[in-house]
Amino acid sequence: MDRLAKERRGRLAAERLLEHKQRELFAANEKLALHARALSAQIVEQRHVTKAAVSEAQMLKGQNSRFLSDLEAAHTSAVMAERRLRDSVNALHDGFAVFDPDHRLLVANRAYLAPYADYNVGQGTPYKEFLKLTAEEGMADIGDASPSEWVDRMLARWEGDPIEPEVVHTSSGQWLRLVDRRARDGDMVCVALNITEQMRTWAALEAIPDGFVLFDRNEKLLACNQRFREIYPECASVMHPGTSYETILRTGLEAGIFIDAIGQENAWLEARIGQPLDGPEEREQHLANGRWLRVLEQPTPDGGRVGLRVDITHQKEQQAALDEARKAAEAANRAKSAFLANMSHEIRTPMNGVVGMAELLCDTGLNEEQRLFAETIRSSGEALLVIINDILDYSKIEAERLTLHPEPFDLERLIHEVAMLLQPRARECGLDLMIDYDLFLPTRFIGDAGRLRQILTNLVGNAVKFTEKGYVLIRIVGLETEPGNQQLHISVEDTGIGIAADQLDHVFGEFNQVETAANRKFEGTGLGLAITKSLIERMGGSVWVDSELGKGSCFGFRLLLPVAEDQSPVQVPVSLRRALVVDDQFINRTILERQLVTCGMQVTLCRSGADVITELARDNAYDVLITDHEMPEMSGLQLSEKLRELGHDLPIVLFSSNPAAARDGKGYANLAAVLQKPLLRSELYRRLRDLHVPAPPAPTLPPPGQRIPRHARACRRRQPDKPVGVSQNGQRPEP
Repeated sequence: MDRLAKERRGRLAAERLLEHKQRELFAANEKLALHARALSAQIVEQRHVTKAAVSEAQMLKGQNSRFLSDLEAAHTSAVMAERRLRDSVNALHDGFAVFDPDHRLLVANRAYLAPYADYNVGQGTPYKEFLKLTAEEGMADIGDASPSEWVDRMLARWEGDPIEPEVVHTSSGQWLRLVDRRARDGDMVCVALNITEQMRTWAALEAIPDGFVLFDRNEKLLACNQRFREIYPECASVMHPGTSYETILRTGLEAGIFIDAIGQENAWLEARIGQPLDGPEEREQHLANGRWLRVLEQPTPDGGRVGLRVDITHQKEQQAALDEARKAAEAANRAKSAFLANMSHEIRTPMNGVVGMAELLCDTGLNEEQRLFAETIRSSGEALLVIINDILDYSKIEAERLTLHPEPFDLERLIHEVAMLLQPRARECGLDLMIDYDLFLPTRFIGDAGRLRQILTNLVGNAVKFTEKGYVLIRIVGLETEPGNQQLHISVEDTGIGIAADQLDHVFGEFNQVETAANRKFEGTGLGLAITKSLIERMGGSVWVDSELGKGSCFGFRLLLPVAEDQSPVQVPVSLRRALVVDDQFINRTILERQLVTCGMQVTLCRSGADVITELARDNAYDVLITDHEMPEMSGLQLSEKLRELGHDLPIVLFSSNPAAARDGKGYANLAAVLQKPLLRSELYRRLRDLHVPAPPAPTLPPPGQRIPRHARACRRRQPDKPVGVSQNGQRPEP
């Protein structure tokens, strides 16, 4: 039992020991596990640190590579920039150099070293050595100074602050401006600017005899030449760069040199300062020393101004002398003209007696020889009277004794009277003398009718005299420039001998005649056109001429005249509706067409009698035929006979420059009227008004089978249903 108990106790003790050992083993296992976990965490952390260190090392390695690459690129850029800078500096036409604080050369471009190419100079060469070579080798003009003195003076320049620029004239003819500036580190930067062109320009400005001045946009003086200072010696002391324009003017005002400013100094000054130039200005200036200047000023592109002062004192003195001489000459000319006017009057009286008695003598019973002598006396006296009249008129104009007498007159009638006066001469030459008066132009104006008649007689007379064949046309048009006033354009065209282009400027001169073989047979004083021009200009007008040699001339003048009364074209009632017009001259046909259209008539134009016969065979429903007298192939009288033979009974109106010959000619009995060319519109309308269209008789029906007569059919279809001024086929006739 004891042994069992003892074994049992031993077993229990062993179990308790085993349990205790198990607990110790469990605790040891737990400690070991904790230590293993801690060690594992430490290993993981160490791995993270190692990995981070590796990443950081790789990053640092990459950064180092980039830094090396950037450094290499920066070095390359620096090398390239230095190369570009060196190339750019070498490309300069001006010299450039840098010296260290000890005045030794650090760097220089080719332009700076070019004069010393044959000498051993380069980096490290002292500045003094450059100066010695320049002076001793004669590279620059050093004046009267010795080389050593010049070198010392140039070295002393670098001691100044600031360093003043120095201008050097080289032996090669160039001008250099030496500009030196000290850098912060003590280096000296030197630039040798080539100012040769500027110096040449300035030398030219100094050489001109006129004053030259240049101001900037702030009216500060930039430069002026010595002549400008000599012109204004009172202001020369303040004329240096930077001085204001106002200061220079005030200095001159205080000295009293500007005559036009005396008594109004402030206003004079305000008008000249602070006013930018809008464009070129030119004025004259009178100085107190008696000199005259022409002031020329021009704006510069940067807003400044450049000016010239031209001394015109000599020209002013010459002009004054010329004015005195002109006044004396004009006085002498007026005295001469007055003498001529008086003498012309004195000569005219006995000449009128000579001409009058010669005419009376011609009316007496004389034999052929005596009549020849008397006619010669009369024609010579009349020619002399024409010359005397021209001299009298011209002398009055020169002596300013010609007086105009404006009064109401009928311009159209005046022109017609002039044309009628010259019609016989035109008829002798076989010329058509025509008038084209603007249909819408008033006829009554206020002016000197006598002088206008003289002007027109001169112009139309010349046209007739110098035209051997063709026509002379007087054309009048007008434009109302202001209420109650008409700007008249009156021209005289001809188909005469014409005038050469190089003679046109002389035709209106005194005693001038175009000297050609074609017109030496025409007599005259050469005063007619000069008088005409003077009269027109005296009336406030202008005269002109167009001409082509061998083709004709056109003389005309413009004149502004007041209308005599408020008038509008009066339309005279005309019962005729259709007119057939025939004339070999296109201008005559055109004028007649325009005059007849204003009466409400339908006009058909023909060029010859044959065309009229053809037209009437096609359509005989015309109220009147207006025909010219003298036409090639078939005259107006012959046409009238032919029409009557063909059974046409329409009224025929004949236009003739020689009505007496028409009345004596065969066929006169066929005419309703004979009108002399040129004709007044009012007279034409009056004659047409007197021609009535007979009322058509009431138609009677013919017996069955009988045809209606042709004239009855024509009367029934006589209706003005076609456009005015066109031919029966709907087209304007060809000229």
